[in-house]
Order: sequence, then C-alpha cells, then structure tokens
Amino acid sequence: MIVSDDEYLDFKSVPESKGIPPALVRVAAVGLVIIFLIGASVCLMSGFGHHWPADTTLRVPLDNP
Repeated sequence: MIVSDDEYLDFKSVPESKGIPPALVRVAAVGLVIIFLIGASVCLMSGFGHHWPADTTLRVPLDNP
C-alpha cells in the first residue's frame, strides 16, 4: 500500500490552544450574576406573606371527651 507523506500525522510540534473564547467568559459572568440576583431576591422576599402563629390555625383539643 502506497501512502503519501501528507497523510501522516506531524508530531514535530505540539499545537497551542487558543484558550477560552472571550464570549464564553462574558456569558459565564452574566450567568453567575443572574444566579446571585435570584438568590438575593429569594432571601429578601422570604419574609413576606408569613404570619406565625396564624390566628386562624385549627385548634384541636387533645383530650378525649
């Protein structure tokens, strides 16, 4: 089988990575900001709408008549 020299892999140098694309860094930063904003909104809104102990809770007598 005859194979040309172009089909062989060249291991003379190691290819260099171009690194992380800048757009991916921006998207990740925006995602982290959104995650922290949602967490902050959950923490800040968690106190609203809770009345404890409620005046209308069911009071069940524990003694058997």
